[in-house]
Amino acid sequence: AEGLYAHDGNPIMNLMAEEGIRASAAALTPLAANPKDIDARGDALYGAWLCGAVLGSVAMGLHHKLCHTLGGSFNLPHAEVHTVILPHALAYNASHAPAAMQAIARALGVGDAPLGVHRLAASNGAPTSLEAIGMPADGLDRAADLAVTNQYPNPRPLERAALRALLQRAFDGEPPQT
Repeated sequence: AEGLYAHDGNPIMNLMAEEGIRASAAALTPLAANPKDIDARGDALYGAWLCGAVLGSVAMGLHHKLCHTLGGSFNLPHAEVHTVILPHALAYNASHAPAAMQAIARALGVGDAPLGVHRLAASNGAPTSLEAIGMPADGLDRAADLAVTNQYPNPRPLERAALRALLQRAFDGEPPQT
């Protein structure tokens, strides 16, 4: 998703990112129902490859930087922290990256990209709260402080109060808020 609004993105990466999201999302529900579904596994592999290629070609923004902060500073599990944070990071950036949000929503077949990502995770039994994956409540302030320590390219400037609110919603498992 971040590849769609990376400061160094390009039209080819945008196409790959949108198709990767579409294929990955299409694979999740069938795989949850039947992990041996060969077609769904193929879609998952295809989507993961596309998204990985995009991630390796463009700069990371808030989603990945915040996940690295949470994982590294609080020893949270990698995949799960990404699952919880992604819809909230998308919501944070939504007003500054409308074309990216439209592409994500289109790939998911939904009207609202951040909410669609959140619902997709929840409907497949993935964690949707930082608390559920071991984040201590008393670490939210420190996480917000760490997140704004090193500014990096992101569609929306990093604001401590807004990031702290994002972290609280993610901790509580609330839907993302734009």
